Amino acid sequence: MRATTIKDACLDELTRLRLERNALELDVCGYTVVEEVIDPDITARGLEATLATFGNRVGKRPDVATGQGYEGYWVSRYVMLQDPAFESILMAEKVLALIDYLVGKDCILSTFTAHMRGEGGGKTLPTGYLPLHGDDTSIQPHPNYANYATVNICLTDVDEASGCLAFVPGSHKRLRQPTEQERVLSGEGANPEAVPLEAPAGSAIIWPSHTWHGSWVSKTPSLRVTLAELFARPHLQPYEMYRETVPDEVLARNSDRFATLMGMKTMYGWNDNQDDWYRNWSDRDRTRYSPKRA
Repeated sequence: MRATTIKDACLDELTRLRLERNALELDVCGYTVVEEVIDPDITARGLEATLATFGNRVGKRPDVATGQGYEGYWVSRYVMLQDPAFESILMAEKVLALIDYLVGKDCILSTFTAHMRGEGGGKTLPTGYLPLHGDDTSIQPHPNYANYATVNICLTDVDEASGCLAFVPGSHKRLRQPTEQERVLSGEGANPEAVPLEAPAGSAIIWPSHTWHGSWVSKTPSLRVTLAELFARPHLQPYEMYRETVPDEVLARNSDRFATLMGMKTMYGWNDNQDDWYRNWSDRDRTRYSPKRA
């Protein structure tokens, strides 16, 4: 007699990609890191696109080596549609396999944000560090499953000197945000449970929304550059408006899964267009939703 073979598409994909240990780390520790999720060419293109985006929006192109003019902590939101390199990064198969495991294959992209960490703190981070927090902003105690999952794509090497991420292992099981005291990462009263996570360029750091994380102050003038991807279950309000704004040509050159991440398979978002009330966004004329101008 032989035991019945258990079949599950998500588990089969994790096995094919040899991500079983990473899935276990997500369950036990609340975070994991996977190296080489994007190849060096895509990593370089992603870094170039990120620097160009900051340059266009801020008015000064960042210099990764010197970090001049970009001290402290910098964030640029809604960058996914700025360059095709970001589309390739979003579709990294090892990342999506673990995201499926955390929040389901029908999840949507909530935000795709560029982060840069220069030396020291400044106005955005008076303490010099990013305090520990969880990414689930729902009522506490949180549900015992993840509504969101976060990915940090490393476009440069990330080490302790450059202000790497800090995690509290097992904190995802507490189902709450840290207290003000538990948020502290430096100086007297710093949370002793926080541990550093270093990763080379091309890596993905992944965690469910409940896990407490932050980052330490950078002690080097060079810039630490990452992309933060937040994935949400499809019934949740996304942070960024992709289904309304993603160009048709971007949808056409990408896969069906990309369209799902853009929210094109969701039905919600209604107005007076009654014939759209039972249509997914992929089946609507999205020009009908452009703001009316007087």
